[in-house]
Amino acid sequence: MSTQIRLEEAFCEEPALGRPLCVDLDGTLITSDTLYESVLLLFRQRPWLLLIAPLWLFGGKSGFKRRIAENATIDPKALPYRAELIGALRSTRERGRKIVLATAADREVAEAVAGHLELFDAIHASDGVKNLKAANKRDLLRATYDGGFDYIGDSAADRTVMEAATRGYLVGASGSAVHAVRELGKVQVVSRRPSSVRALIKEIRPHQWSKNALVLLPLLLAPDHADAGAVVRGILATVTFCLCASAGYVFNDLIDIEADRAHATKHNRPFASGALPVIVGPPLFFGLLLGSFALSALLLPFSFSIMLALYFAGTLTYSLYWKRLMLLDVLVLAGLYTHRILAGGVATGVPVSAWLLGFSMFFFTSLAFAKRYVELKAMKDDAMVMNRGYFRADLEMVTSMGTSSGYIAALVFVLYVDSAAVRATYVEPRLLWLVLPVLLYWLGRIWLLAGRGQMQEDPVKFALKDKKSLLSGAIIFAIVAAARFSPEWLSALMR
Repeated sequence: MSTQIRLEEAFCEEPALGRPLCVDLDGTLITSDTLYESVLLLFRQRPWLLLIAPLWLFGGKSGFKRRIAENATIDPKALPYRAELIGALRSTRERGRKIVLATAADREVAEAVAGHLELFDAIHASDGVKNLKAANKRDLLRATYDGGFDYIGDSAADRTVMEAATRGYLVGASGSAVHAVRELGKVQVVSRRPSSVRALIKEIRPHQWSKNALVLLPLLLAPDHADAGAVVRGILATVTFCLCASAGYVFNDLIDIEADRAHATKHNRPFASGALPVIVGPPLFFGLLLGSFALSALLLPFSFSIMLALYFAGTLTYSLYWKRLMLLDVLVLAGLYTHRILAGGVATGVPVSAWLLGFSMFFFTSLAFAKRYVELKAMKDDAMVMNRGYFRADLEMVTSMGTSSGYIAALVFVLYVDSAAVRATYVEPRLLWLVLPVLLYWLGRIWLLAGRGQMQEDPVKFALKDKKSLLSGAIIFAIVAAARFSPEWLSALMR
């Protein structure tokens, strides 16, 4: 709010009210770039056109922008706007100052944004023939507003325009932009761009890598003590899954960017918020994917590479198709978790029991339903969740199916404890009964907190930050370890 107040004060100074205030679009009025957004939209809607899109460059950059805009219509309501800047511009316009949109984006895109905001008195944009780059924009504004103009931009390229402006403002400025205008005393730096490195780390979601510890589960539950080679292969397999999963997150965020921007919390994701330019997405995606499969091909069995490829295909089709289908999205999500366990068995050569697979499928189905429940609970009306197959009216059934799946998982665990496989693996299997109340407590707590609206994110992500969840996990680990490696005196005591 303080930034908006400072902007209003600067924009509404008496000497400045008589000058038009010109605003850039890409990176300034919005945190993203409309050309990159349009190319991404073209990929999602008409990917075959990307094969001929490079030929459009022969018509010049302005012609290229026009062809992209004609084939991929951006929804202006879905763009990531700088709310404080727009609020200050509205207040300034109410004081009688002329507000002008001056952008190198295609005019069709500029007019769509202007129509949505209902804020601008005039629009200057690329017209399909002439690209309104910085030098052209400077000359146009100087010729059109011979009494002077002020300009709001965000990049080092805007220095050219600000030199001709009476006064300039930088919003979301990078270090290079600040350095470029440092000698211009008439330019005010309003806000700085967030760290790209921090946004990059946030995008690959290292906190989610904990899910890939499932790859090591067959090794930890192996009937015999694993050798050093199996341990190394298990760790390498986990690393490959981490890289592959991060590639999947990048792809999902690029594909689902509009839905994320409409979401209560996901709008803060790096691509959705504009903290990370969408143009970074494709090379980041391919880099992570290449690293994952290169590591697998060089250091792990070929059969594991096939499992990794199947996992990647699953995540890809989930992002593109399955997550939009009611119930199937939940089953595919749970299946991807279970697939990690199977892949871990392939990498280490440890057989995976049907008990473990059954428990995993029901347990993660419960968590997947909890994730959908949180999304539905956050809705304010009965409309369908964007890019999902659920309505808010489905809350009761989602709750029923999710809690039932969780308790069936607990039942599978009970049957497993009484099986011959446990007696062959654990020194004192009766200790495993102590896991059951902890498991029931954690599952029940997750669903109660979700129902109260106190868990507003992915249950796995929540558990990694929740002290009681971490304590529950530590207790379960200690019980399993005691049952597996129980000392003789404890076994004798329990007899």
